[in-house]
Amino acid sequence: MLITDRLAIRNLTIDDLDILYEYRNNKECSKYQRWEDTSKIYIEYLIDKEKYKIFGVDTGNFAIVNKTSNVIVGDIFFSIKDKTITLGYTIAPKYQRKGYAFEILSEVLLYIDKSFQDYETVALVDPLNEPSIKLLEKLEFVREEYIEKLKSFLYVKV
Repeated sequence: MLITDRLAIRNLTIDDLDILYEYRNNKECSKYQRWEDTSKIYIEYLIDKEKYKIFGVDTGNFAIVNKTSNVIVGDIFFSIKDKTITLGYTIAPKYQRKGYAFEILSEVLLYIDKSFQDYETVALVDPLNEPSIKLLEKLEFVREEYIEKLKSFLYVKV
């Protein structure tokens, strides 16, 4: 588990269901995402599928939570394949603009630097998602290419 001053990464639990469902079905929050299914049944399945995965070892979705209350504020996707780590992230609308994404991703990147020195770290972002593009650039990612099939920019950590 990774911990910052305000946040922690932990496994998804059934207690996260309502908040996950709420923000994954929020038009503003989901407009840049490529979620395959946002039904409550699917999210419950996702939680069950991901609940025993280990962050930094397994590919999966993990909860970003308030360290004090343990309430989910967003989620992070972590994937390792062929010496490449792919990150994805979502912060629930009511927790956006508080620096949470920068805070948790900064900690994740420190962890990656220590644990996976010879790996490349990438993120995909919708070309219209300006806040996420600015965040990635602040975290020293650079835009490498546009991937038509995914309709996304590929950003690489330098």
